[in-house]
Amino acid sequence: MNKDIDNAISELNNTVDELIKSNEMKIRKTEINMTKNNTNKTMPLSENLNGDFCAKFSFGDYIRKGKDDFLKKSLSDSDDSCGTLFIPQEIALRINEKLKYLSPMRAIAKIVTVSSNAVELLTDHKMPDAGWVARHDGEREETDSPEIQKIKIPAHEIYAKPKVSQKLLDDSLINVEEWLISKVAEKIAALENDAFINGSGQERPLGFLKTESEEGESRNAGTLRHFCSGAPGAFTDNDSAINILIDMTCALRPIYAKNAKWIMSRSALAEIRKLRNQDGTLLWQPSFSEASPSTLLGYPVIIDDDMPALVNENESTSIAFGDFYSGYQIVDRQGLKILRDPYTSKPFVEFYITKRTGGAVTDFDAINLLKFK
Repeated sequence: MNKDIDNAISELNNTVDELIKSNEMKIRKTEINMTKNNTNKTMPLSENLNGDFCAKFSFGDYIRKGKDDFLKKSLSDSDDSCGTLFIPQEIALRINEKLKYLSPMRAIAKIVTVSSNAVELLTDHKMPDAGWVARHDGEREETDSPEIQKIKIPAHEIYAKPKVSQKLLDDSLINVEEWLISKVAEKIAALENDAFINGSGQERPLGFLKTESEEGESRNAGTLRHFCSGAPGAFTDNDSAINILIDMTCALRPIYAKNAKWIMSRSALAEIRKLRNQDGTLLWQPSFSEASPSTLLGYPVIIDDDMPALVNENESTSIAFGDFYSGYQIVDRQGLKILRDPYTSKPFVEFYITKRTGGAVTDFDAINLLKFK
């Protein structure tokens, strides 16, 4: 008899606990819906799911089993009836951190996150002039005005589409989130970094190597400055190479020089490492620790294989020098989206992940190019 009473009490307690949890979830959903109605917009998942609520409807459950208890966002800005899910903020931040590690350009350029499809910036190509007053009652002549240009950087869509077998997803020992982060970051970083350097600006960012450039200090507005090596795919000789590299560093204004870096391909670095000063010491100084990078003329050297390779007798722009944080702007639209597709490639599950990003040169005095021609 006592045993039956104990079992009945235990079942009643379990029922009460489940009822409390169910009510908590309903209250939380109601609060989110009220917030959505007050702001008149669908709040992204990254801003709403955190703490216990995120644990109850975990992102891992969606990846493994397709549970879609997340807040949804439509594929179309005008239709919220069906669509993809926003990746939780914690996962998105980890993906972005890995993108910085895999993409050299993201590590040195300026990054801004926006909620629109594009960002507009104003740049000046000519500083306003000023002058001394010759006499207190003398006439003040008109001074030169600055030249202002508006730059619009649209955010273009980029996607990754990794897939995995459902059998692997069902394996509880596999860390699905880490796998997804790695796959997405690898695919997106490779495409992004190449576009930030070589992109045409059509349906992708405008790379700094595709930005118009001119030789010499006096050049048209909106163009970078470039130097010439004197030979296609090579330097003419050791001394001229050193002189050109010195000219590139000295041509940069002091405001940019303090944060300047070299970026080059591995084949270009191979030629740089052969250059020697008159006393026989190498112009390039290797790194002795991770905290201190290799340097060239005192400035850090970044190796990026998306920079054009240096091939003898082939013209290329394989080396750039400048303050890329001031000179190049990366624009990310807020939020990463994911769509789980278990039907197209059975028995595999595909994950269609999209994000929007753009980029362009915004300060044309901050970056110098070295053309091997």
